[in-house]
Amino acid sequence: MNPRQQKNLKRKFAAYILLLGILGFIAFFLNTFFVSGKPLFISPVGKININRAEVEKILKNNHVSFSKIISENNSYLVDISNNGQVRLSLDKDIGQQISSLQRILIQLTIEGKPFKSIDFRFAEPIISF
Repeated sequence: MNPRQQKNLKRKFAAYILLLGILGFIAFFLNTFFVSGKPLFISPVGKININRAEVEKILKNNHVSFSKIISENNSYLVDISNNGQVRLSLDKDIGQQISSLQRILIQLTIEGKPFKSIDFRFAEPIISF
């Protein structure tokens, strides 16, 4: 083989490897996007159609003890056992709010601070003592 043929062979080999890599990437992306049941992106908008039973289930799964749940306009009012009230917004992800609530309750218990209310309707939770 002369040097010119070797150079052409190397170029063809590099082009085939590049093409194979691109096709592999596309196949991986399509598999991830279409085959998986979960969406690729998490919606910043919460589920507005969540019902009271689901909120109770999420609270129990996160080991948050409560006495009652009241549904009010666009929010849930949760009475925390031996403590204050928590207002959960329906405009945000309920699971994320309850996870934040669990962390806040643990921190307040460690500090020994009882609270009157925690409001999750705003950008940051508002804690009233």
